[in-house]
Amino acid sequence: MGRHHNENNGFGKFVRRTLLALSPLLAFVLLYLALDPFRVLRPYNGMDVLPGDSVEHNPNERFIAFEGYKYYNPTQQFDSFIFGSSISTTFLSTAWKRHLPDTARIYHFTAGSQTLSGIRDEVAYLLGHATNFNHALIIMEEELFHRATRYHEIPYVPHPAVSPAITRFHFHQLYLNAYRKPDFLLYSLMPSRMVDKLLADDEIALGPRHRNDTINEDYALELDSTVLNNPHQYYDVERAWLVNMKPRPEPKPLSIDTDAEQTLRQIASLLQQGHVDYRVIVPPRYKSEPLSPADHSLLCEIMGSSHVFDYSGDLQLIGDLHAYYDGAHMLTYRCSELIDRSYQDQETRAALFLEK
Repeated sequence: MGRHHNENNGFGKFVRRTLLALSPLLAFVLLYLALDPFRVLRPYNGMDVLPGDSVEHNPNERFIAFEGYKYYNPTQQFDSFIFGSSISTTFLSTAWKRHLPDTARIYHFTAGSQTLSGIRDEVAYLLGHATNFNHALIIMEEELFHRATRYHEIPYVPHPAVSPAITRFHFHQLYLNAYRKPDFLLYSLMPSRMVDKLLADDEIALGPRHRNDTINEDYALELDSTVLNNPHQYYDVERAWLVNMKPRPEPKPLSIDTDAEQTLRQIASLLQQGHVDYRVIVPPRYKSEPLSPADHSLLCEIMGSSHVFDYSGDLQLIGDLHAYYDGAHMLTYRCSELIDRSYQDQETRAALFLEK
């Protein structure tokens, strides 16, 4: 009897010591589950990314965009989609809507540091699940051609429901591991500190934003007002570094490598098989070289020359500091002009074709 009691007492001590040793990890997991600091555990509709802060920043824009689509699509029945990186943020749905049927319902699949594979996976998902997929606008800057897929880097992990390359278990494992870092733990407990860091790292390029959660779109209204009404204050003071910005080096003779070419062909094939009306706009960047002739030709061959509108070589826009918020993101009204221009160019091409 005494021996059995001692064995039970010994096992009890082992359990208590084990639980005590694991208590920091268990507390960690409980905090992660309770706070959901990256907004990846529960369904979200794009709102309250950093509660209580004036600056909204989506810790994982891919996740938020997809969750927003799932949340609103049953009532909105989206059939037209904008794809791209943060560069596409200022290509607004209202500008594109002018060229679509009155019944078109637009949703904006934008994500910072988006990749070609990310766009491919979103297109494939929509073709398999959306009731209608009629129109697509892809904003395809040159960096997309050689931007590596960041499957394991926070906060760029794709949504597991969209990307076949990542499981739900691996998705949450990555975020839980990231949460173990002291800075992320601090930021989740003090969201304003995260905002300060993001601002310091220039990760919130366009400042305070107004969101339309229904279509996953941001509007930098205060910044637009400052840029248009007081350009001296903005460009000569707040963005003085742009004035002295050195021209970016010429791109490689061929930036579209084998992997990028394969992914582009997959995107084109999906869109064509789905009978989607699509267009690809290549925007310019401040003081940057245009797409190389080889890249331009290959992009037109893959996506179809009638679908590609390459403005990366527009010398007026490349040299116009006042067309950008920074070195890459164009002003919203300039983006609206590019969308309008793409449709005008399409009409011109059609007219020339008929004359032949």
